[in-house]
Amino acid sequence: MTRWTGKIAGRPRFVIAAALLLLGCVVPAKWSNTAAQSSCFVVLDDGSVQGAELGPSCAFLGIPYADTTAGNNRWRPPQPPVPWTSPLNATGTPVTCPTVMLTAGGPVFGGDEDCLKLNVWVSDPPPVEPAPVIVWLHTGAFTAASGFFAGHRGQTLAAETGVIVVAPNYRLGPFGFLAHSALAAADPSGASGNYGLLDQQAALRWVRDNIAQFGGDPNNVTIAGTSAGGQSVGLQMVSPGSAGLFHRAVIQSAYPTSRWTPDTEAKAQGNAFATALGCTVPATVLTCMRSASRNAVLTALTQASQQVVEPAGRAFWEPTVDGAVIPEQPRILFEAGIFHRVPTIVGVNRDEGWGSFTSRFIALSFPTGVTPAQYEGWVINEFGPYAGSVLNLYPAGSSPIQTMATVVGDVQFICEARRVARAVESSGTPTYLYSYEYIINDLSPDLVLHGVEGSILFGNNYSAPIFPVHTLTAADLALHAQMAGHWTRFATTGNPNRGSDSAFSWPPFTRPNGTGRGNDKYIIFASSLGAGVRLREKQCDFFEAYFFRSVLGGVPAATP
Repeated sequence: MTRWTGKIAGRPRFVIAAALLLLGCVVPAKWSNTAAQSSCFVVLDDGSVQGAELGPSCAFLGIPYADTTAGNNRWRPPQPPVPWTSPLNATGTPVTCPTVMLTAGGPVFGGDEDCLKLNVWVSDPPPVEPAPVIVWLHTGAFTAASGFFAGHRGQTLAAETGVIVVAPNYRLGPFGFLAHSALAAADPSGASGNYGLLDQQAALRWVRDNIAQFGGDPNNVTIAGTSAGGQSVGLQMVSPGSAGLFHRAVIQSAYPTSRWTPDTEAKAQGNAFATALGCTVPATVLTCMRSASRNAVLTALTQASQQVVEPAGRAFWEPTVDGAVIPEQPRILFEAGIFHRVPTIVGVNRDEGWGSFTSRFIALSFPTGVTPAQYEGWVINEFGPYAGSVLNLYPAGSSPIQTMATVVGDVQFICEARRVARAVESSGTPTYLYSYEYIINDLSPDLVLHGVEGSILFGNNYSAPIFPVHTLTAADLALHAQMAGHWTRFATTGNPNRGSDSAFSWPPFTRPNGTGRGNDKYIIFASSLGAGVRLREKQCDFFEAYFFRSVLGGVPAATP
């Protein structure tokens, strides 16, 4: 039963309750008199929740899906939330998980360890029939942002389409991805390091158990995300712990089939972290690390900054192949067909290799430009014994910086997206590929950067400090309507297309299988929709045989 006290068919819930009383029906005891007169009020097993009224939608902000991660819960799998007795006020700005931003003036800290909360956006009046659910895993390079990231809030999408949007926080940086042998020894799984991914799975279990109370369908859940969120989706597709928790997947601007850090390297970084905190006695190392302050944890090692030439000694906090949460390299699992076979959308932005507004992959390393010698030196360092072949395909040319951006975009994003699409399609699972190519000159003239598609998808204006300020125009909103329609139809049925009417059809992806059979079709999201075939085929055919690490990592991409 959906215990929702929002407006039903335009009538306040208390009117319905009064009618039921006159008919001799029993109104559930969990509805207090105050709650019965409120819109956007829901009763969960853990306690009641008062959300924010946003006109055509409700926002429930900061609902706990797990207990605090402070103290003895630090670097442990997420624990069940503590129930509450008074109505939870879920109307204000929700807490974020601990983060640090390195600035010229010093580190800027934020967030709280009691952060495993999620946000729910749902139409008002609520759905009459169980609605599809999109669980949006947020961006931020596994070190920043939250489920309340401004450009990706779900109020407009929920109001316009009727889907329910859920966006959880998950632990970030060293709080979310510290691997250490002492942590592994203390865990029943024998693994450590992927606490942020375990948080995401706990949030999905919360959705399974609670979303019906908001009018959602627990048997029709799509996980989606861009950048680190897209990485997370791809990793959850190969994680045994997420089995049965989602039914569709959307991977945007991500590369889950690149080579991830192995457990041994992650634990070596963990040892360096413990040493930097002064926690060097084996018998007390866990107690010592868990007693360190938030700020000490965040700054024990200097955090990497996502650039093509990362300074030595930086820490990379990201998922690792721990043998449990991620049992093997994801590429191996995808290509062996060992993944959760759900209909999947995979896509990229046209100019990913330049980076995002907050992380200019190349400009951070080469602020004054790239010379031919610098470009060639970078290729030799990254690709080692394969550098000659890379340079033959990608000579420096008249604009080495453009060539470098093209290499980054191809090897890191476009060709890994094709690899994922081919692996999923090869299992007989419906697969759809896209290329986002819509230019907004106010943001970045002539470039479609990493991360710009999210605000269009959600129908939210671009705002500082992440983006230059840009209010969506009529053309922007027209593309939003098309993308939102495709995403929500996919979330509903597993097929992004409307049917046999005049709407533009998104062709399913089919891997070529011999000359003239299958053609890697994809849709192009631009000022007008288009169709393409064999995205960057020559370049991706070249990279098909290689198994590289991220070119934004701390070791060369060719490192085994």
